[in-house]
Amino acid sequence: MFHARAVLSTSLRVNRVWFLPVCMAILSIGPLQAQVIVSHPPLRPLPVSSPRPLPSTPVYFVDAQQGDDANAGTKDKPWRSINASLPKLSAGDTLCLRGGSYFERVYCAIAGTAEKPIVIRSHPNEIAVIDGGLPEFQRDPASAWEPVPDGVAGEYRSTHIHKNIRDVVGLFGDSNVGLQTYWYRMDLQAENELWIPNAAQFIDPIYCGPGLWYDKQTGRIHARLAHTKLKLPKGSTHKLVQYQGETDPRKLPLVVAPYDAAPLMVDQAMYVRFEDLVFRGGGRTTVNLMFGVGISFDHCTVYAGNYAISSKGTGPLTMTHCGVFGMIAPWFWRSESSLYAYSGRVYPPFVGEAAEPEVGGGKREPKQVVRHISRLPTHALLITEGGYEFETFYHPHNHDWDISHCEFTDGHDGVYLSGREIHFHHNLVDNMQDDAVYISSPTPYISDNIFASQNLIRQAVCGFGGHARGGPGGKIYLFRNIIDLRAPLQFSRPSKDKPQGDVITGHSAWFVHSGDHILHMEHMNFYHNTTLTPVNHPLSAYVSGMPFGFHPDSERRVFNNLCAYTGGSKQYPVAFGIAYTKGNLALDGNLLWHSDPTVPIPPDYFKTSRTHPLSEANKSHYPAGWDAHSLIVDPKFLSFSTNAGDKVDIRLKPDSPAIGAGVVLPPGWLDPLRPANSARPDIGALPVGSEPLRVGINGRTIAGDVRP
Repeated sequence: MFHARAVLSTSLRVNRVWFLPVCMAILSIGPLQAQVIVSHPPLRPLPVSSPRPLPSTPVYFVDAQQGDDANAGTKDKPWRSINASLPKLSAGDTLCLRGGSYFERVYCAIAGTAEKPIVIRSHPNEIAVIDGGLPEFQRDPASAWEPVPDGVAGEYRSTHIHKNIRDVVGLFGDSNVGLQTYWYRMDLQAENELWIPNAAQFIDPIYCGPGLWYDKQTGRIHARLAHTKLKLPKGSTHKLVQYQGETDPRKLPLVVAPYDAAPLMVDQAMYVRFEDLVFRGGGRTTVNLMFGVGISFDHCTVYAGNYAISSKGTGPLTMTHCGVFGMIAPWFWRSESSLYAYSGRVYPPFVGEAAEPEVGGGKREPKQVVRHISRLPTHALLITEGGYEFETFYHPHNHDWDISHCEFTDGHDGVYLSGREIHFHHNLVDNMQDDAVYISSPTPYISDNIFASQNLIRQAVCGFGGHARGGPGGKIYLFRNIIDLRAPLQFSRPSKDKPQGDVITGHSAWFVHSGDHILHMEHMNFYHNTTLTPVNHPLSAYVSGMPFGFHPDSERRVFNNLCAYTGGSKQYPVAFGIAYTKGNLALDGNLLWHSDPTVPIPPDYFKTSRTHPLSEANKSHYPAGWDAHSLIVDPKFLSFSTNAGDKVDIRLKPDSPAIGAGVVLPPGWLDPLRPANSARPDIGALPVGSEPLRVGINGRTIAGDVRP
């Protein structure tokens, strides 16, 4: 039976009416219409409780509402806090958290063993939430906020003073939809929602949706949940999602987290499993992994702050059936959450003093005043960092990871993968304002044997992003992924001169940052992927951009990819028309197809690549030469549409020319769908007759289905 204390915060008394908004929202009890959500509907399915039974090994209990840390930790006499309970555990023990919110910053350095891990989990059929937020904004919002005496309509401030916390990050507590963190009060207070350039202050004050602002001088937290009212001109086909929910923060719970709040800190903990838990209320990072050993997350949900998961020197690590959800709300545009770099020498941050023009970023860029609008809402969902303790650790970097059937959504960036022996497969990466999966390490010598396979990547600027400072050495394998960039992104906010704004589809499956001055890069193998991308730039869209952005000393292999072009330039991309003079590059067995039937196929299309000097130079590595077996033809999908609102089935029809048309891959390359007897494989991610690609939590997302 459902445990009554599975609510995420205590019952809320608002306007003399008792209700349980967080309980109904987070636990998804009953039909959606029975849930009390007064902000905005959740962007992703909310967590549900698990019936996973308790083990037969020793189990200790924690209850945040009725426990006592002086108790014995039994079911009838539970402990009260997680932090006080962890030192009492031994290898093989299970710590069972009764349903409810634990407003703690859990520090975990306990040690199980590989044979007897320590398990931290929710009680069966209940949900425990580890929340780093300030409790009063969830427990008693009616008394936590007051109107601001000198504020604008709808502006409130905290009744308590919170000094020395740097800044705050927040979510709606009923739906977990993100709030803006405004860097300047003038933007929180603004009525204007257009991007209006202003020579003195970069742009006019601009309201970007419900959000928070922290007053460093007074220690007060300000909130304004005003509705968004941005309008696009008549004739625009893009549909805006507006915030139209509750505007009084006293009438709903808000997750408000100080920037240093980390609900979970794993600090060299060993062999610990986290099961069926929710982590939220993170500031910079919600889950921080520091030199963890044998760490596992199973059916956990992580709501991001500035970042969701940060990891340094951790491994082995497994994550399976987890949701990692960012704060990018549907009324956000990329323009206000992008980083506008400036120097403190000419621009005093935060305090709003007069600014001087900043130095431009290049010869073509004039000096200009720049300022942040909001940057703390999720920058990335998983970030990996190099280790500093290499003198004492054999693996100074993240190593031996397996992340599968997880969902990473709604961030500026998505997932950064760097380290040693990293396996990332059957995951959903969705709705990113920039790079979906960042795979080339920003620090040299870190990455080796990165495997990203059978993932669904959709609605992003680019599917895979690379860096100009990776390598040297190290191998990256990207294979059997579906990269679907048909869905539009709210890129540049509308302005007076451009009232429609910039609503774009993603650029390419592969993009290298600072590609004009690459210092180094890992060896990269990109094979058996299916990409749905526009022809962005005709010179860099060839094979969805993968033959470009490489270092001459790094090996690059691009085989058996099915590249369907869904719009953009009304021409086929140029088949490698850039005058490189050096590079260990081979590309073959790829199929290219422009879905617009009015775009003519250039005669002798592959001539420029097959006769390119680099093709001849690389015949010592690949004797057949570039594009010896590549095709330019309709692949004959089972069903297809360039409209992201239409369901498609990008498996192959029985008469597809892609069947048996690929090149045989080297035997050492991983490929779960490799044909038997060294037969030539089908081109693309899905061989003929295969099942659709299922990804995410419990395989609930099918590639090609309509996005929710």
